[in-house]
Amino acid sequence: MPVYHPWKILSCPCKPSGFSLLRPLTQPQKWRNKPCSLNSSSLSTASAGPDFLAKAGFIIASLTGNSNFPEPWPTQAPALAQLNEALNAYRDAYHVSLTWDTLKVAQRDIVRQALLDLLKRLPSYLELVAQGDARILATTGCDLRHDVVRGANSGLLDAPADFRVVQGKQSGTIDIHAAKLPGAGSYEVHSAQGDPNVEANWKQIALSTACSHVLVEGLTPGQTYWLRLRGIGIGSGSAGAGTGAGAGLWTDPASLIVV
Repeated sequence: MPVYHPWKILSCPCKPSGFSLLRPLTQPQKWRNKPCSLNSSSLSTASAGPDFLAKAGFIIASLTGNSNFPEPWPTQAPALAQLNEALNAYRDAYHVSLTWDTLKVAQRDIVRQALLDLLKRLPSYLELVAQGDARILATTGCDLRHDVVRGANSGLLDAPADFRVVQGKQSGTIDIHAAKLPGAGSYEVHSAQGDPNVEANWKQIALSTACSHVLVEGLTPGQTYWLRLRGIGIGSGSAGAGTGAGAGLWTDPASLIVV
């Protein structure tokens, strides 16, 4: 049976069955043919909406004060001040474009591309410094490539694939879906109502043995909720949540305005 905490969660078994908030790895990962590297293509595929804004902000926040990548950086990589300036410009352009004025949407897309171009200059520098060390790359806020092969004793799970949040059938509810994650005995759900780039805004809302058709109830209509999900290794129990003992990688955060 699922463990409910602290919101009421209704779950049913998973159906058998793909920007992540990455935690430092407990052990290095192993590649089939080459060292671990960053999945820079995920930046391009992010939408022009709040998901891209959250991911870009998380990467920049992760690199700010990161002892693995002390400034000043080489000229090939954009400075953090330049990244923050571009992020703020995109945030402003995004909010202005919510009126769906054609000119404002076009300007938003131009500013988004400028920020994206800066972010795309980061991976080569970050990978050069990390030298294939997944533990260092995981502190960048960027996604790791999905074809990573982990050692049998690494204890680290992938982020659950096909993570989606949709409106529940009743007002004030959200229905969470994800593909079953091999090796996971339970799943941890976090929610944030403030800035998803601020880690302190996230709080645990549930531990469940199911990962699909997880109904979250008692939400406030009209409010925006951010959610993320990760698997907990079999045998870790609730004590593993948040400690790294069997806790896997987070999914990309997803947001929804509750109706």
